[in-house]
Amino acid sequence: MNAIINNQHIPLEIMTTPQARSTGMMGRDNLEGGMLFPFNEMGEKSFWMKDCNIPLDILFISGNKITDISRDCQPCEQVNCPSYKGLGDSVLELPGGFCSRENVQVGDRINFDGLSF
Repeated sequence: MNAIINNQHIPLEIMTTPQARSTGMMGRDNLEGGMLFPFNEMGEKSFWMKDCNIPLDILFISGNKITDISRDCQPCEQVNCPSYKGLGDSVLELPGGFCSRENVQVGDRINFDGLSF
Protein backbone atom coordinates (compact mmCIF):
# COMPACT_ATOMS: atom_id res chain seq x y z
CA MET A 1 0.00 0.00 0.00
CA ASN A 2 1.46 3.27 -1.14
CA ALA A 3 0.75 6.94 -1.47
CA ILE A 4 1.95 8.66 -4.62
CA ILE A 5 2.82 12.37 -4.49
CA ASN A 6 4.60 14.06 -7.41
CA ASN A 7 5.51 10.61 -8.81
CA GLN A 8 7.14 9.69 -5.47
CA HIS A 9 5.92 6.33 -4.11
CA ILE A 10 5.62 6.29 -0.32
CA PRO A 11 4.97 3.01 1.57
CA LEU A 12 2.27 3.48 4.20
CA GLU A 13 1.39 2.29 7.66
CA ILE A 14 -2.37 2.74 8.08
CA MET A 15 -3.75 3.72 11.50
CA THR A 16 -7.38 2.53 11.56
CA THR A 17 -8.04 1.61 15.19
CA PRO A 18 -8.56 4.15 17.99
CA GLN A 19 -5.48 2.78 19.80
CA ALA A 20 -3.28 3.07 16.70
CA ARG A 21 -4.56 6.61 16.02
CA SER A 22 -3.89 7.80 19.56
CA THR A 23 -0.39 6.24 19.69
CA GLY A 24 0.80 7.12 16.17
CA MET A 25 4.50 8.02 16.23
CA MET A 26 4.81 8.25 20.03
CA GLY A 27 8.05 6.66 21.22
CA ARG A 28 9.29 5.72 17.75
CA ASP A 29 12.73 6.64 16.46
CA ASN A 30 12.06 6.34 12.73
CA LEU A 31 9.37 6.32 10.06
CA GLU A 32 9.99 4.39 6.86
CA GLY A 33 7.57 5.96 4.42
CA GLY A 34 4.42 7.51 5.85
CA MET A 35 1.75 6.99 8.48
CA LEU A 36 -1.83 7.47 7.23
CA PHE A 37 -4.77 8.28 9.49
CA PRO A 38 -8.04 7.83 7.53
CA PHE A 39 -11.26 9.20 9.05
CA ASN A 40 -14.90 8.55 8.19
CA GLU A 41 -15.79 12.21 7.97
CA MET A 42 -14.50 15.49 6.60
CA GLY A 43 -13.64 18.08 9.24
CA GLU A 44 -10.93 19.88 11.14
CA LYS A 45 -8.30 17.44 12.41
CA SER A 46 -5.82 18.24 15.16
CA PHE A 47 -2.50 16.48 15.74
CA TRP A 48 0.31 17.05 18.20
CA MET A 49 3.86 15.84 18.70
CA LYS A 50 3.56 14.65 22.33
CA ASP A 51 6.22 12.02 23.10
CA CYS A 52 7.34 11.80 19.45
CA ASN A 53 11.06 11.28 18.94
CA ILE A 54 11.53 12.67 15.42
CA PRO A 55 10.30 15.74 13.49
CA LEU A 56 7.37 15.16 11.13
CA ASP A 57 5.62 16.83 8.22
CA ILE A 58 1.84 16.58 8.77
CA LEU A 59 -0.35 16.69 5.64
CA PHE A 60 -4.12 17.24 5.85
CA ILE A 61 -5.94 15.69 2.89
CA SER A 62 -9.44 15.97 1.45
CA GLY A 63 -10.21 13.19 -1.03
CA ASN A 64 -6.96 13.18 -2.97
CA LYS A 65 -5.92 16.83 -2.54
CA ILE A 66 -3.55 18.24 0.09
CA THR A 67 -5.40 21.03 1.93
CA ASP A 68 -2.72 22.02 4.44
CA ILE A 69 0.83 21.11 5.48
CA SER A 70 2.47 21.60 8.87
CA ARG A 71 6.16 21.33 8.05
CA ASP A 72 8.98 20.00 10.21
CA CYS A 73 6.89 19.73 13.41
CA GLN A 74 9.27 19.20 16.30
CA PRO A 75 8.96 16.60 19.07
CA CYS A 76 7.35 17.80 22.29
CA GLU A 77 8.01 16.57 25.82
CA GLN A 78 6.03 19.31 27.58
CA VAL A 79 2.58 18.98 29.12
CA ASN A 80 1.00 21.53 26.78
CA CYS A 81 2.25 20.70 23.28
CA PRO A 82 1.20 22.82 20.28
CA SER A 83 -1.53 21.42 18.02
CA TYR A 84 -1.31 21.32 14.24
CA LYS A 85 -4.71 21.68 12.59
CA GLY A 86 -6.13 21.34 9.12
CA LEU A 87 -9.23 20.38 7.19
CA GLY A 88 -9.46 16.87 5.75
CA ASP A 89 -10.80 13.35 5.78
CA SER A 90 -7.32 11.87 6.24
CA VAL A 91 -3.94 12.91 7.62
CA LEU A 92 -0.53 11.74 6.45
CA GLU A 93 2.58 11.99 8.59
CA LEU A 94 5.96 11.93 6.82
CA PRO A 95 9.52 12.31 8.12
CA GLY A 96 10.31 15.97 8.81
CA GLY A 97 11.69 17.80 5.78
CA PHE A 98 10.14 15.42 3.22
CA CYS A 99 7.78 18.05 1.80
CA SER A 100 10.56 20.60 1.36
CA ARG A 101 12.92 18.07 -0.28
CA GLU A 102 10.24 16.76 -2.65
CA ASN A 103 8.56 20.15 -3.28
CA VAL A 104 5.19 18.96 -1.93
CA GLN A 105 2.72 21.87 -1.78
CA VAL A 106 -0.83 22.60 -0.66
CA GLY A 107 -3.09 21.78 -3.62
CA ASP A 108 -0.96 18.87 -4.84
CA ARG A 109 -2.78 15.66 -5.60
CA ILE A 110 -2.10 12.47 -3.69
CA ASN A 111 -3.09 9.05 -4.96
CA PHE A 112 -3.51 6.02 -2.75
CA ASP A 113 -2.40 2.87 -4.55
CA GLY A 114 -4.17 -0.29 -3.39
CA LEU A 115 -6.02 1.33 -0.50
CA SER A 116 -9.63 1.21 0.50
CA PHE A 117 -10.71 2.70 3.80
